[in-house]
Amino acid sequence: YSRVSAYGLLARYHAQGLDGLADARHGNTGAPTLLTPDEQQRMALRLRQDFEQGIVWSGKDLQRWIQTEFGKDVYLGRTYEFMRAAGFSPQKPRPQHVGGDEAARAAFKTKS
Repeated sequence: YSRVSAYGLLARYHAQGLDGLADARHGNTGAPTLLTPDEQQRMALRLRQDFEQGIVWSGKDLQRWIQTEFGKDVYLGRTYEFMRAAGFSPQKPRPQHVGGDEAARAAFKTKS
């Protein structure tokens, strides 16, 4: 232990006794979930229904839907977590070079 850690342990021992030296990490439940299980089910159901109709959602689409449906603001990164939890992965087309030649690309595809 460092000097600062030892002083911290000693202070907790004086304030709380032996209970102050116990490992308190098991009592940490973490951050509360942003969406309730019912809301997560509704979101997953909506994603599946739209997917069956050929509609693929982006993270921005899901972010807007959560805002209008549940009135909750979520970061874009969290929407991708929600999509993965529902069994979807974020999809987007591969980037294309701005100066790419479509005819050369088509000719290359026919050769290989």
